[in-house]
Amino acid sequence: MDNYLIDREALEQIVDELMKQKPLPANSAEELYAIREKAIKDLDDKIGMAVFCSLSEEELAEFNRLIDNNEISAEAYQKIFNDAGVDLQKIMAETISDFKNEFLGGKNA
Repeated sequence: MDNYLIDREALEQIVDELMKQKPLPANSAEELYAIREKAIKDLDDKIGMAVFCSLSEEELAEFNRLIDNNEISAEAYQKIFNDAGVDLQKIMAETISDFKNEFLGGKNA
C-alpha cells in the first residue's frame, strides 16, 4: 500500500471534486478509476515535493537518515517540519491550488 504525505481520504475528496468540475476522456469505469488514481498520486507527489523542497540540505539529510534507520514516524515528520519552521498548511494549500489550476486547465489529465 502506498504511503501518502497527507490523508488518502483528503486526497480522494480533492480529486473527486475536481473530477466533477471537468469532463474527462474516459470510455469506461476502469479508465475513470485509472485517471482518478493517477491524479491522487500526482497530487500527493506534488505536495511531497513542495514540502521537502522547503527543507534545508541539513534538514533533508536528517530526514533521510531517519528513513535509512527506519525511524520515521508521524511524530518525526512533525518534529522535522516544526524545527525547520515549515508552514505545512500554507505549502499544501498553495500546491493544491496549483494542482487544481493545472487539472482544470487540461495540463494534468
